[in-house]
Amino acid sequence: MFGAHVNVTDGRYVYMRAPVKPGNKPLYEYTLMPTHHGGGRAFISMEELKTVELADPFDFTKGLKTLKINSNGWHQIDYHPFGTMLFDLENDPYQENPIDDQVVDEEMKRKMVKLMLENDAPKEQYTRLGLEDIKEDINI
Repeated sequence: MFGAHVNVTDGRYVYMRAPVKPGNKPLYEYTLMPTHHGGGRAFISMEELKTVELADPFDFTKGLKTLKINSNGWHQIDYHPFGTMLFDLENDPYQENPIDDQVVDEEMKRKMVKLMLENDAPKEQYTRLGLEDIKEDINI
């Protein structure tokens, strides 16, 4: 779901990273069409269009800039209170009991950042998820 946890698994562990601050910011939608990608593909409102910026291209947009839309108006859920969760699938296949293991947590954060870098995640996602320091530490 847009703006929710960002998740990664290595087959043994599932790591669900929550926004680090209340308010779930910064959070933007990027699109080549002036519509939201949610349920009904609703057009972007005039008020939202007044705040739209052109963003630098992503790898997958093949050189095209996208509309960068602040999620203030239509995305109201704050996932911060749910917190970050780590599950051990071997001992908890239904993911009912989060574990606290700092070594695995750090390893999964690094895996997440590596995948985010490989997939051209927007820069502000590292801020939203509190992963800027790890991003600087990983070279791809």
